[in-house]
Amino acid sequence: MKNYDIFGNLTEPPEPARAGRRYPNMREIHGTREGNDTCGSCKHCLREKYHGRTYFKCELWFISNSAATDIRLKNKACNKYEKE
Repeated sequence: MKNYDIFGNLTEPPEPARAGRRYPNMREIHGTREGNDTCGSCKHCLREKYHGRTYFKCELWFISNSAATDIRLKNKACNKYEKE
């Protein structure tokens, strides 16, 4: 779809802006595991306390103070899963 500029000339629309950098998660890198195993029952699940709250991280992945590296306990486990 073409647009008109303020002078009445047809122009191409601008490319959409990309969102900030998105890090792939462990399931995207290693694939998911068969069965009902979850990240919360894995021995690599870390519980980090920060400012009175608990954040869950995977010790096999890089750890930062960003929400981008948080994991959900009920997510399906990746292929690096090890029972606690």
